[in-house]
Amino acid sequence: MIEFALAAALMAQDVGQEGLPLCDELESNATHEDCVLQTAGDHAFILSFDFSPLDDRREMIDATVRQADGTLAQTMSYATESFFYPSLSDLNGDGMEELLVPLETGNVNTTYSLAIGTEYGFEWTSHELNGYGVDPVGEGVFMVAARDSAIARYIEFYRLEGLELDNIATIFLTYETVENVDDGPDCSLVDGGQTEGEAYYCSLAMGNQ
Repeated sequence: MIEFALAAALMAQDVGQEGLPLCDELESNATHEDCVLQTAGDHAFILSFDFSPLDDRREMIDATVRQADGTLAQTMSYATESFFYPSLSDLNGDGMEELLVPLETGNVNTTYSLAIGTEYGFEWTSHELNGYGVDPVGEGVFMVAARDSAIARYIEFYRLEGLELDNIATIFLTYETVENVDDGPDCSLVDGGQTEGEAYYCSLAMGNQ
């Protein structure tokens, strides 16, 4: 506990020395500000993000990951057309947060690059998630909500084990067939999910709206 408290104190000190705002406290904008993020848990990292113009539509994100004592852990670079900022979330429930970097945003949905949190930093993957919300729901499962229309959306459920990402179920929520919107949307299972069933995944989705 003493070692963890010391690491947290050093991390906070280093972030202060960076003089940059936290990414999750900034408002989305066409032009990004340089910012930082801090991981939670026993394996503490400081991530700094430098944004620079790439062309007429895109910016380059240069990410630097440092350990709590300031030691360089790794660097990563991304090209983005999204006005959102990178974020952290523990999607697989192992106590180490994953890195989500927005690559492109359409009218509503955003495509995210997924890097998996480890005790050494982040493991880049080719996995991409698309939607307007990425949220853990427990037991190593997370959901991605994507808008289909003004009155309908898809919810995809994933399980992340190691570097493997499995799409275990997809449900469809719509108000098109609902007479009273106060009753909530109709929910149907459209892919996977045979073991737990439709009611289980619909309940998870409705409980996270």
